[in-house]
Parts: sequence; structure tokens; C-alpha cells
Amino acid sequence: MAKKKEVELWATWQKVAAVALLLALFWYRTNSWPIVAVVNGELVTRFELNQLMYSKVGEGAVEDLLMSRVISQEIANKKIKVTESEVAGKLKMIKDQIGSEESYRQALAIQGMTEKQLLGQIRMQLALEKMVGSSTDSAKLQQEVGQLVQELRTKAKVWKITYGKE
Repeated sequence: MAKKKEVELWATWQKVAAVALLLALFWYRTNSWPIVAVVNGELVTRFELNQLMYSKVGEGAVEDLLMSRVISQEIANKKIKVTESEVAGKLKMIKDQIGSEESYRQALAIQGMTEKQLLGQIRMQLALEKMVGSSTDSAKLQQEVGQLVQELRTKAKVWKITYGKE
């Protein structure tokens, strides 16, 4: 009888260890927990949050993410490099146009982005400009970049797996 209890206890500890290991692995891979909140003892899961966010933001966010990946892959394929000094120069130009540091911070907040995200966008924009060649006409350059992005999107092989629609 004691042997049976030991076996049951060992099996229970194995299950607890397996769950703990899975949670730790999930956290390590995603840098987040599968549970985002507990409301009166009821769990709110990351999956529920993702579904809600997807229903609110939807296809636009998915398309933005896909385009970002397509563009990044093309930049890497063409081995286009953007230096830190180029990014810093563009950022300085943006800050000079906005005016004060406080106005710059407010503009970031209004856009809902961090400076790190802005720097990433600047880097991508500069790389796209290098791919289409130099032009002194800003409107023409933006048009060429837009055409390049459309071409890349058309050529890209994308498989989208989305939540079911009701």
C-alpha cells in the first residue's frame, strides 16, 4: 500500500514538473505569461487577449506585419546597409522639423510608438530609398518607394492563417 502511494506521489510530482517546465518554456520563447490577468479568481489568457486585439485591429495589423517582413527580407537579400549615422541624421532632421524635445515625445505618444520603433521605421525607409535609387524630388522618391513595396507584396508568397470569421 505504501509503495502505491509513493508511485502516485511520484506521478503527481512528474505532472507538476511537466506543467512548470512547459510554463517556463512558454515564458522563455514568448517573454510573456499565458495568463495576463485574474479577475475574481477567473483567468484571462493571452489567447483571449490576442483574439480581442485581432478583432479590434484586424487585417490591417496583419498586413502591416506581413509587409514589414517582406521588405526586411528583400533588404537582406539585396544586402542593403543603413548606417547608424544615416539613421541619426534622419532622426535629427525629424526632431528639427518638430521643434522641441517635448513636442517630439508628444508626437511619438500620439502615434503610439516608441523611439526604438521610430528608429526601425527610419532604417527601413532609408533602405527602401537606397533600393529605388537616389532622387532629389521627394514626391517622386516616395512614389517609387510605394511602387517597389507594391511589387514586393505582389511577388511575395504569403500564407495567412487567421482566426475564423463569424
